[in-house]
Amino acid sequence: MVEKTKLYGNPVDPIAFKRPQFFAWSALIMMVIVVLSFPLTYYLPLVKGSGNFDTLHHLHGLTFFAWIGLYVWQTWLVARGQIGRHREIGLIGFALTGLIIPLGFWMAQRGAQRRLETMVNPYEFTWFNLADMTLFSVFMIAAILLVTRHKEWHRRFAFVAALCLVAPAATRWTLRIPDIDPFVLDIACYLIIYPFLIALAMFDWRAFRKLHPATLMSIVLLLPVHVSSAWIARSVWWNTIAPALIGQP
Repeated sequence: MVEKTKLYGNPVDPIAFKRPQFFAWSALIMMVIVVLSFPLTYYLPLVKGSGNFDTLHHLHGLTFFAWIGLYVWQTWLVARGQIGRHREIGLIGFALTGLIIPLGFWMAQRGAQRRLETMVNPYEFTWFNLADMTLFSVFMIAAILLVTRHKEWHRRFAFVAALCLVAPAATRWTLRIPDIDPFVLDIACYLIIYPFLIALAMFDWRAFRKLHPATLMSIVLLLPVHVSSAWIARSVWWNTIAPALIGQP
């Protein structure tokens, strides 16, 4: 029988702690959600030649898919115990993160430009774009800074950073749900990531008999932003200052 070790003064399941299949399978599910989110808004228009895409769209999409694909690969390397290989290709993840962040903010600005002709307040959606990219940036930068000495913090912050990309991808479907108030829908669209957070909390409880501080911190940061975004996006003050913050479209 395997003897349990301790972390934070609590018993730790050594198998769950050392070879976390949870992160690998969760990453795979995230990637499936992302890949299945774009048939109507990207794949089909691209094949038919009916989409109004430019180089920025393709570069953003390529970098986005490359990041989530690399994240899946990295989590499976760890799950299989190939830590050396995981560290070797980690620099690719850092480079992709460095591309995703400016591309994400740039796409937010371009999105406002496209909506200017069809919406009274084109910056409402921009708030969601900026909030998601800011959260991704915070969590991923934290994951990078903690990669060497705090691996449990690193893997959780990288996990939540990935969720910050899953949520906006999934809105390609959720925003098409009919007969639901847009205000309610803007709040509900984030619900897709909370089963992952609940599963992470359950994994922590199994491994540590408590929530890991990184998990708790992530929930504390995410929840207020997700709940308040529908109000902020529609607020007068946001739609007044947005052009000055990200530039006139």
